Amino acid sequence: MQCLNKTIEYGLYLLVFLLPIQTRWIIKAGETEYSTYSLYGTDILLIVLLILFLIFNFQTKSKIQNPKYKIQFWRFILGLVLASAVSVFFAIDKLLALYKFGWLILGVGLFWLIISANYSKLKLIYALLTGVFLQAVLGIWQFLTQSSFANKWLGMALHNPANLGVSVIETIGPDSVSERWLRAYAGLDHPNMLGGVMVVGILLVIFLMIKSQKHALSESAGPIKSIKSKVLLLAAYYLLLATFSTALFFSFSRTAWLGLIVGLVVMIVLAIINKNLFWLKQVGKIILIMGILFFVLFSQYQNLITSRLGGDGRLENKSTSERLVSYQESWQMIKNNWATGVGLGNYTYALKRQVPSQESFYYQPAHNVFLLIWSEVGIVGLLFFTGLLFVIAIARSNFTYNNMLAILIALIVIMSLDHWVLSLHFGILFFWLILGLTSHQIIYKNFYPKEHSATVPCIK
Repeated sequence: MQCLNKTIEYGLYLLVFLLPIQTRWIIKAGETEYSTYSLYGTDILLIVLLILFLIFNFQTKSKIQNPKYKIQFWRFILGLVLASAVSVFFAIDKLLALYKFGWLILGVGLFWLIISANYSKLKLIYALLTGVFLQAVLGIWQFLTQSSFANKWLGMALHNPANLGVSVIETIGPDSVSERWLRAYAGLDHPNMLGGVMVVGILLVIFLMIKSQKHALSESAGPIKSIKSKVLLLAAYYLLLATFSTALFFSFSRTAWLGLIVGLVVMIVLAIINKNLFWLKQVGKIILIMGILFFVLFSQYQNLITSRLGGDGRLENKSTSERLVSYQESWQMIKNNWATGVGLGNYTYALKRQVPSQESFYYQPAHNVFLLIWSEVGIVGLLFFTGLLFVIAIARSNFTYNNMLAILIALIVIMSLDHWVLSLHFGILFFWLILGLTSHQIIYKNFYPKEHSATVPCIK
C-alpha cells in the first residue's frame, strides 16, 4: 500500500507540473477549438491516478469520515454535475455535450484527488510553480523575440503576428508605420490564459515569501548552513516573482492585471482586519518591488500600454465592442433557455442558430463564466456553481490569513471577464486544481489537524 500511495503522490506532482503542457491527440477537428475533440496527455495521467486512488481507497477502506464542509462541497458539486448531465438532453450536438461533460468529470476527479490524497501541499505547490515558471520563461522569450514555434509534442501552435486571428497589439511606431506586436502566449491557447496563470503564480509566491521570512525571523539564531539555505530559498522566490510579473506584463491581459490588483487589495484588507502588521509590511514591500519592475517595463513599452489601456486603437475598439455584443447575445440566449440551458459546450452552436451567416471565428463563448454556465446549463447549474464558490469563500473566512481566499477572489474576477476557465480544457482542470487547493486546507486543518500534520504542511 505504501508503494501505491507514493505512486499516487508523485503522480499528482507530475500531473500538476505537466498541466500547462497541451500535448494531445486530435480525434476530430472542429470548425473552432470549442468543437474539436481531443485526448490530452494530462487526461491519461489523471485517469490513471484516479483509478489507482480508487484501488487504494478500496483496499485500505479508509475510515476518515466526511466533515461538514466536505459534505457541503460535494452537495454543490453533485448538483452542478447533475444539472450539466440534464443539459446534455437539450443540446444541439449531444455528442459534444457528452465530451464536455467528460471534461467536467475529470475536473471534479482532480478536485477529489487534491482534497483526499496524501501528499505534501508544499511539494505540490512547488511542482505547480515549476511548471508555471517554464511557461513564463517561454512567454517572455516569445514577446522579446516576437516569434513562436509549433511543436506537436508540447501541444504548441505557431503564432505569427502578421496573421489575422493572432492576439497582437497594434500601435504606431517611431517611423509612423503601423506595428503588430505579438502578445505572450507561452504554451497556452491565449495570452489571457497565460496572464491568469501568472496571477495565481504571483499570489502563491507572495504567500510563500512571507511565510519563509516569518519562519526565518523565528529561527534567526540557527546554524549558518540553515540561514544560507533560507537566503537561497528567498532568492528563488524573488526570481519567480520577477519572472511571473514580467510574463504577466507581456501577456497584456487587462483582465489578468485587474485580477492581480484585486487579489493584492484583498491581501492588504485581510492583513488590516487581522491587525497583522508584519504581514502588511511584507505585502507592501513586495508590491513596491513589483511596482518598480512594472515601471521599468512600462517605460520601455509605454506605447503598447497606452494603446492597450487607452482603448482607442482599432483592435482595442473591436475587442470592447465584441465583448459588449457577446453579453447581449448571451442574455438573449438565457431568456430563451433560462431553465435548462442550451447544453454543455453547445454555446457556439446555439449562437450560430441565433446569429447565422457569420464567419467561424465570430462564434465564441460569452466572456463571462457565470453567463456562460447559465446559458449552457441553466439556472440550477448556475446556482450550484455560485453556491460552491460561496461556501468555500465563507469557509476560508475562518482562517487568520486567507491567502487562498485572495487567489479565489482574483480568479472570480478573471472568470467575470473571460471564458477560458470554463470553455477550454486547461482552464477547467486549472480551475478545479485551485478550488481543490483552496478547499484542502479547510477540510484537513479544521477537522484532521493531527492525522495530516505530517503529510500536509500548513500553508495558509
